Amino acid sequence: MIITAVALAATVSPVDGLLLAVVAIPFLLFVPGYALIAALFPDRESTYQQHRLIGLERLLYAVVASICLAVIVGVNLDFTSWPIRPVPVVAVLAVVTVLSTLVALYRRTTSEPEASKSAVQFDMGSNTRTQSSDGGVQLGSIVVAVAIVVALVSVTFVAAQPQRGETYTEFGLLTETNGTLQADGYPTEMRLGESSDLYFTVTNREKQETNYVVVVQLTRTAPTGDVIENARLDTYSETTAPGETWQQRHTVTPVLEGERLRLTYLLYRDGVPEQPTVDNAYRETHIWIDVTQNR
Repeated sequence: MIITAVALAATVSPVDGLLLAVVAIPFLLFVPGYALIAALFPDRESTYQQHRLIGLERLLYAVVASICLAVIVGVNLDFTSWPIRPVPVVAVLAVVTVLSTLVALYRRTTSEPEASKSAVQFDMGSNTRTQSSDGGVQLGSIVVAVAIVVALVSVTFVAAQPQRGETYTEFGLLTETNGTLQADGYPTEMRLGESSDLYFTVTNREKQETNYVVVVQLTRTAPTGDVIENARLDTYSETTAPGETWQQRHTVTPVLEGERLRLTYLLYRDGVPEQPTVDNAYRETHIWIDVTQNR
């Protein structure tokens, strides 16, 4: 219990990677499996089919069980909203460890000592069969079999799914020249109040349907990059299926005058904050333009 608490605390706290590894790795490789083995074989001198489970075997089984539990947890987390990160993995294994420890304590306090358990001999012709009066081994066998089935089903299910790979969104700005769209030939000068047509494209590589919002801004910045003045020109939204591309033609009409203004496109998923900025956008692209007065 103490090791589990320390490992969970180290995982959720902002510790450096080396300290986290020193604490979490021994926990992952030993503690959950040891608790599970203790729940399956609560007696310190448990026997199975006249074979005594010695301390060294218990330690080896604990390491193997811990690795199996870590694999099962990692495989199943891949199909939840939780990422396969240290905090979710350690948290789930901590729950398994606590539950297994409670089961082991209960069975250890309620079971009879191993030495007092008797065996019943059955004589069937020339064959002799020994049946243990302890039901714990039978329960342990059932639990182990269920764990193996869950592991096999999980691995099979993952193998049958298409590879997820990296999820991302492609976001770009295009211009039209002689009927052809290209990522080149962007305007560098515009007149105040006059319009120019541009295109932006959003390609969904997120492996799921995604609601995108694009905010178009014209921004005056200081030499340091700080925003001095900002004007929102337009907002567009579209729900895009996995693998599809949203291509939007739009008209840009400058409302600010000055040199080196930043025409910025901010991409968001599932909503826009009250103050859209480059820092809080999911993706961003921009061009620099000079805007002059009409003559």
